Amino acid sequence: QGYEGLVEGGDNIKQANWLSVSNIIQLGGTVIGSARCKAFTTRAGRLRAARNLVEHSITNLCVIGGDGSLTGADIFRSEWAGLLEELVRDGQISEEVAKKNCRLNIVGLVGSIDND
Repeated sequence: QGYEGLVEGGDNIKQANWLSVSNIIQLGGTVIGSARCKAFTTRAGRLRAARNLVEHSITNLCVIGGDGSLTGADIFRSEWAGLLEELVRDGQISEEVAKKNCRLNIVGLVGSIDND
């Protein structure tokens, strides 16, 4: 469910591969999920999102949305190194894990999802 899924983690993060997405073209609506996320507007929320991404070794994000989504992605990217440093300092991840996930690549696609 968008940034909410990043913040909450767990089963909200799923791998997208050819097999898992090959049959969604004929489905209407928001198959990939869509949700506003108040928690992601805070550094604490973005810290949780960073922890969840690192836990899954995810360093590439494709963000589809409008101004809010893309601005959030830019903020997340600009804070990434600091978020990892904080996770190391708090003992949530090792320095080795931080180095392995030191770069966050983001592709931003302008679009809106209206469930139609």
